[in-house]
Amino acid sequence: MSKPRFLLTSLLSVLLLSGTYPLAAPSAASASEQPSAPNALAQDAHELLVQYKELPRSIASAPSLPAETEEIEDVAPAVQLLSFDTPEDLSKAEAELQRNPLVETVEPNYERAVDMTVNDPFYGQQWWVDHVQAPAIWPHAGSQSAPVTVAVIDSGIDSAIPDFAGRIAPGAYNFTDGTSDVQDVNGHGTAVSGVIAAALNDRYGITGIMGPYDVKILPLKTIKADGTGTVSMNVQAIDYAIRRGVDIINISQGGPAASVIEKDAIQRAEDAGILIVASAGNDAGKGNPVMYPAAYDKVLSVASVDQRNQHSSFSTYNDEVDLSAPGERIVTNAPGGRFVSMSGTSFSAPIAAGAAAMVQAEFPGLAPAETKKLLMESAKDLGAPGWDPLYGAGVLDLRKLAASLEAKPEKAKLIHVSAIELDRKTASLTVGNPATVSAIRLTARVLPETAADRTVTWSTSDPRVAAVDQTGQVTAVGKGKAVITATTTDGSFTAAAEISVVSIAPFTGDFPDMEIDQTKIFAVKFNTPLKRGIDYRGFIRISSDPEGTGAAAEAAVRIDPADPRLLYIAPLKEWKNGTSYLTIKKGLPADSGKTLNRDTKLKFTVR
Repeated sequence: MSKPRFLLTSLLSVLLLSGTYPLAAPSAASASEQPSAPNALAQDAHELLVQYKELPRSIASAPSLPAETEEIEDVAPAVQLLSFDTPEDLSKAEAELQRNPLVETVEPNYERAVDMTVNDPFYGQQWWVDHVQAPAIWPHAGSQSAPVTVAVIDSGIDSAIPDFAGRIAPGAYNFTDGTSDVQDVNGHGTAVSGVIAAALNDRYGITGIMGPYDVKILPLKTIKADGTGTVSMNVQAIDYAIRRGVDIINISQGGPAASVIEKDAIQRAEDAGILIVASAGNDAGKGNPVMYPAAYDKVLSVASVDQRNQHSSFSTYNDEVDLSAPGERIVTNAPGGRFVSMSGTSFSAPIAAGAAAMVQAEFPGLAPAETKKLLMESAKDLGAPGWDPLYGAGVLDLRKLAASLEAKPEKAKLIHVSAIELDRKTASLTVGNPATVSAIRLTARVLPETAADRTVTWSTSDPRVAAVDQTGQVTAVGKGKAVITATTTDGSFTAAAEISVVSIAPFTGDFPDMEIDQTKIFAVKFNTPLKRGIDYRGFIRISSDPEGTGAAAEAAVRIDPADPRLLYIAPLKEWKNGTSYLTIKKGLPADSGKTLNRDTKLKFTVR
């Protein structure tokens, strides 16, 4: 049986047929293609800001307001925003307000824009950046709590492209041949990475959706030159991304066959706090099959829309689609410093992945389900009201997402775990004598101490040697060595201690049954010296029954001064005729600190 293979979800062949060709590399002449900076003095032609010298009790009902006023909004103390139907009404009202003795200032409601200009030569051709209102969220980069890393599981990357300078994370890996060479010979991975992370304002090429954010791409190559890969490589790449502690994973590829193994890997990513974003697929015209990994529950499945917010004819639609994003005529990077215009849900997914990474930048450690919920709830609804299979929750809207982030409480900003330490790296336990050290508690220190999720899971490499519970309590089971590991839920960081378990013979005496005379002195020999200076009478009982509950006889008890392993037990006068039982009680102390681990009995008969 052949392995399931994934196909890239972009439409290169369609593009070539429709006359969309690679763009030229940027040059000095391309500066004319730059968009003009927003006009900071532009104004809404229908609004005036009015500041009053003093505030009447109900300024909204003040007779001095112009009759042309349509809407009134309190903006600040003694400041209101007045709206008008036409510029002519505004002009007439402005003149009237200027004459009002209660009015301090009248001015247009000037537009304000981010203090930023964009000098990337092909920015003007990136219609999708403004379409999803990315510049509205870019100011949040100033409050970024931590750098973010997006793993791109694809065909690699051309790291020599200036747009990626300083934006490629260490540890890139090629799962198609088991090397660290992730040079992109297909082009797809480079294009996807550019959509996410191409540098803003580097006077080169394009900008990625993340603009000024501190973002790095971790290229994980699972797609070969022919545009195909396998589930096994994807699973390896997902687990590798988890170990590297990435924040978001983008998978712009898919196939119609579901995989339990791949689904399990995605669950591991979810458990590690990583949201996976995947392309919904480009097979709407080929029977519209459900595509994986996009269709798994834990994945954010992204469909494509065009510049008019119409569902792209090629975009696969089904009950698993979560969100839409632009996916047609996406200008992006290509190997060798070229630029291409591409279409497909392969490019819708990284736009959404970049948005998810911006959420993580402001709220590190936010659960994948919460990040997904934020993106979907802030989307602009398209198609049928509410969720529908064509658009999911709607098209990505970063202006609304920015507002949602501003509304989240500061305490929601979570801090990731960065390391874990144990209070010891080795420990020795014993079996065979409960009176010796047979258990120990390990203590884990999760760093930083302000990390939001400090949960630790404990495990043992060999439960036949040492067991561990989820409090870190380690108990000896059998002779040998075992490694006890503590693993953080956040980030899967680990720390370990080696436990050595040795076997010790129980502390017991040698007591065969015997027949004695009435004056017999018992000499009980132990395998270790007894503790001196102890009144041992409390540990000795002579009774008429094995349980030690019958009539008792008194005895004199002492240690042999020359050999403290010997304990002498003698009658005060003489032993009573018949059968009796000598009990040496559990807890009798040895000089080493050990104690007798059980009651020991001797049956004797007086003739």
